[in-house]
Amino acid sequence: MYYIIASHGTYAQACKVSCEMITGAAPSFVDFAFTEDMTKETVEKKYEEILAEKGADDCAAIIVDLPGGTPYNAAMRIVSEHKNIQLVPGLCQQLLVLLNSGESLGDAIAQTGEIFAGISVKGGDKAVKADAPKEPVEKNGIVNLRLDERLIHGQVATYWTRTLQADRIIIADDDVLKDEIGMSALKAAVPSGVHLSVLTVDNAAKRLNEGRYSGQRVFLIVNKTKTICRLLDNGLKVKEVNIGNMGEKEGRKQIKKSVYCTPEEIADIEAVEKKGVQVYAQMVPNDEKKTFRSYLD
Repeated sequence: MYYIIASHGTYAQACKVSCEMITGAAPSFVDFAFTEDMTKETVEKKYEEILAEKGADDCAAIIVDLPGGTPYNAAMRIVSEHKNIQLVPGLCQQLLVLLNSGESLGDAIAQTGEIFAGISVKGGDKAVKADAPKEPVEKNGIVNLRLDERLIHGQVATYWTRTLQADRIIIADDDVLKDEIGMSALKAAVPSGVHLSVLTVDNAAKRLNEGRYSGQRVFLIVNKTKTICRLLDNGLKVKEVNIGNMGEKEGRKQIKKSVYCTPEEIADIEAVEKKGVQVYAQMVPNDEKKTFRSYLD
């Protein structure tokens, strides 16, 4: 029996190394590092390679760092096809120590919760500074239109949504609605207190143009350059578009870190610019906000 442990960056590997300092060799953990240039499909393929090499029937669980992150979202499809494999978010050293000491997965999860439940943090009773009050947005409600092939994942759910103070995420895509597992992943990833709407491209444009979300703060996310063009062709009014994440795939060349494009996708973005919409590229809110054109030049 073995476990796949996956994380953003080398956290999973570090947890395994720390676990081995305490419990000795841990051959039952197969670690995997997700990097920014990977796509969800890349991660799924990596999981499949591990299962093919070590045996899918012998894998007890895929343990990931964050619910809603790309390692988690990619694993949802894997566990739907392999009913013997559990999906466990909340990777930590303590969980691995318990598993490598012979505890069952269920008992290890329960004990990890017990260990942290009773800990009080010094200064934890101090008042937490509240975010600035949100102001409603008029008309279509859009506070950000982002192209992100991963749709809702760790950065979007925990960082962008909070920074934008969004109270609704709209996914505009015709294919996601047909993907039962993809829909489940999106629902699991959306932050607490934030509404989620998954709409076809035409319906998203129609509802936004009608002002259905007037007064809300809408974070609109798409995963294709063609979708942005279709939204604008349907009369959607936006001032700018953020190209956040487009993974490395055949036929694409690197434009910047985390953004790869085919010539056709670049042509789509140029068509958006010709409509008077500013296109910029920004992975996370604290990155410099630079125009997409500057990377081409």
